[in-house]
Amino acid sequence: MLLIIRLGHKKLGVALTVFPNHPFWDFSLQIYMMEGVGTACLELQNAHDVDVNVLLFCLWVGTSGRGVLTTSQMQILIEAVDIWHKDIVRGLRAVRTGMKNSSFYEDGALTESVRQRIQKTEIDCEHIEQLILAAALDLKADSKRSDNLCLKDALSNMGTYLRTFTDISEKDRKNIVYIAGAAFPRLAGDIYPTSLKMF
Repeated sequence: MLLIIRLGHKKLGVALTVFPNHPFWDFSLQIYMMEGVGTACLELQNAHDVDVNVLLFCLWVGTSGRGVLTTSQMQILIEAVDIWHKDIVRGLRAVRTGMKNSSFYEDGALTESVRQRIQKTEIDCEHIEQLILAAALDLKADSKRSDNLCLKDALSNMGTYLRTFTDISEKDRKNIVYIAGAAFPRLAGDIYPTSLKMF
């Protein structure tokens, strides 16, 4: 324990994590930070144990002109990140949420500081998960694909993924439509009626 305490006060020279650039991560940050999107994603996550990273990948594939994911491709994606997401990302999330407002130690500022560091690590692990997803399939973008077709692709992909967990309820549909609306603001009025044709 004493060694750990001493090491904690030294600069250990650990390099900062440098992630490769990827448009999927940039897209996810942009979409997730839009008002209401995080809430919609978390509602789907909490209701059905949805992996938000996979859901956002489904949206990005469609939005970027990479088309509709087949059932077999969806299974490849789910299997590619299954253990990482369940054991690493969810494990860190459980630790972080378990520490929130905890009374295990009287110095709340100290435990909150550690909790925030765990949250940063959790985000970094989600970043790695997104890179795993991006590498799992070789999908080429079609720059000439129309926005309307991209919207249909994105809705189809998200619907296919969500149906692996549950029958899609009206509340689920509204959350999917809201998330898609962040990626297709100019087609906002078309998203709900289009979704009714998709799932």
